[in-house]
Amino acid sequence: MTAATLPVGYTLVLPPGWARIPLRAGTATALDEKVFRGIERIPAGVPRDEGMAFRAEVRRRVEGMAREARAGGGLDLYVPVKARAGLVVGASFVVAEVAGEWAGEETGAEAVLGRLVGEERGGAPGEVREVAGTLGVRWEYVEPPAHRESEPVETYARHVDYVVPVPRQGAGRWLAVAFSTVGDGDPGSEFTRALAELFDALMTTFRWSYA
Repeated sequence: MTAATLPVGYTLVLPPGWARIPLRAGTATALDEKVFRGIERIPAGVPRDEGMAFRAEVRRRVEGMAREARAGGGLDLYVPVKARAGLVVGASFVVAEVAGEWAGEETGAEAVLGRLVGEERGGAPGEVREVAGTLGVRWEYVEPPAHRESEPVETYARHVDYVVPVPRQGAGRWLAVAFSTVGDGDPGSEFTRALAELFDALMTTFRWSYA
């Protein structure tokens, strides 16, 4: 097997108004250019103090999300950066490398998938899904956010997680794509569920890239 036959990355088709923030290198530059630049100017009619406080809060939250995602093995953070219908969607997702208890074991991807399907998240079991021709596992569940810097408000969030093996790597390398949204504040509302469905639609565009 040559290096050219092994995946070197992935691609996704993002919805309008979303941005990718790399977490291994160039994070600060990407945040400045793709996220913070759009909130530099205070809109007409908004008191200066309120505008500055809003900008500071956005910067604190997004920088906190990036730090947490990087610490968890994150490769990329995706966030909405433009308002739609006057609303900035409260959602994000992270693509990360993951290793479970099977790391280093002499076992195949199918055996690991069997374990993952039996794993519950937020009380919800996993289900097998195909992602770019590769079988992975998907979970959808609701839980309160952890008390951390990027989510100081106690609001329940809807989560959708995918875990897929990197092709031609056996059980040695896995990728996780983890989405969460507070939606309209009700994790069971039609609007919040629609955001989860949008993420599922986005995952149908996931492709592995090769050298």
